[in-house]
Amino acid sequence: MSRNPHKNPNPQGKGLVPVLAHWSETRPSTVNAKAPAELLFDWFASVLVLSAKFQFKPALGTVYYLYARSGDWQLSLVGPGEWGEREMGDCLGTCELRQDMTWSIAPDEGIAEKPQLQKSLTELVDAFMASLQSDDALEDHLPGYRRELPYYQRMLATGLGASLRGSATATDSLQAPLRVLLENAGAELPQRLLQAD
Repeated sequence: MSRNPHKNPNPQGKGLVPVLAHWSETRPSTVNAKAPAELLFDWFASVLVLSAKFQFKPALGTVYYLYARSGDWQLSLVGPGEWGEREMGDCLGTCELRQDMTWSIAPDEGIAEKPQLQKSLTELVDAFMASLQSDDALEDHLPGYRRELPYYQRMLATGLGASLRGSATATDSLQAPLRVLLENAGAELPQRLLQAD
């Protein structure tokens, strides 16, 4: 019995029709003009969720839980009290995919009692804020197709980029330098990012 030396180029069984259907589903159905603080907050929250590990197709309006464990983030349908003996990590809170392909995050009340979770979140906020210290145009930094992302994250990142691009276009801030956008967002932005939505 000989083995086929060629790898399956389509191990997930994603043919062109399903890929196009998923791509269409992740296009924002609504895009609204957003103030700089709201635009940056939605960008941060969405990138945080999309950086998490998950291998399912998120659905609009479904509540998910975002966990931090050993420096990694995990998105799950299972809530903190439903794991039984298994330890999932610290739960940041719930999140939900919106019609405009951005994510909302509602933090749990007890975050203050979770120093490791606070540290992980603070590091992410600091890195995000540092990335905004640039005179490059917003358009040059928006998320989009990234080959190295897992399949569903790649699709959702493409939709997120289209949503943020549309929101920025509606307020004529697409060509605005990131530093100017950050200044217009106000000094409260870092604290708001730490508190989530």
